[in-house]
Formats: sequence, C-alpha cells, structure tokens
Amino acid sequence: MRIGQVSERVGLPISTFRYYERRGIIRPGRSPEWYRDYMEQDLAWIAFVQRLLATGMPLAQVQEYARLRHEGDSTVPQRLEMLYKHRGALEARMKELQEQMGFLDQKIQVYLGMLEKQ
Repeated sequence: MRIGQVSERVGLPISTFRYYERRGIIRPGRSPEWYRDYMEQDLAWIAFVQRLLATGMPLAQVQEYARLRHEGDSTVPQRLEMLYKHRGALEARMKELQEQMGFLDQKIQVYLGMLEKQ
C-alpha cells in the first residue's frame, strides 16, 4: 500500500508518516520502484503508535520503544518496563485529575446551594 492510501485509511497526513519514518518510528518496506510500501502489520503498528501518543507518551519515548521493537524479541523486557512506567505515570495523572474533579464538584455544589436559596 502506498503512503497516500495509508494516509487516507488511517486519517493522518502524509507528512506525519514521513516524520515518523525520519524519527525511526515506522520503517515501511520499499517497492521495486523505491516507493514506500506499507503492509497490514505496518498499519497495526501505526495504530499502536497513535494509541501510545494518545495516552500521553512523549514522542521520544515512542521513538525509543520503536527502536527496541525493531531490535526484536530480546528487547521485550525493556519494552514491558517502558509500558509499566508509562502506566504508572497515567495512574498518577488519573489520581490528580480525580482530585481536581472533586474540587470542581465541591464548587458546583456551593453554586447550586446558592441558586436554591434565591
């Protein structure tokens, strides 16, 4: 599959794919004419990368994860450790957000009480 087809299918601009390639995050094959040639497994990897980014993983960490993945199964322990660390950071962020929600809920209740008294 050519880069334009992948761009349409995934919903990302072509420039993003080229950027990811320059950073070593994706490594598409090449056709005999030297065009980028994406396979289904490349699409699955791109979807995984997008999910990592959506969780807030910094691009530099995604790049490191991609480098380790490219090195093969011997790096599974390092990749697992990266995911555990990122998960821990997400848990901490969720706790922080829950505390902020609690603060907002308290303020909302104050205002609702004020409106009921009017």
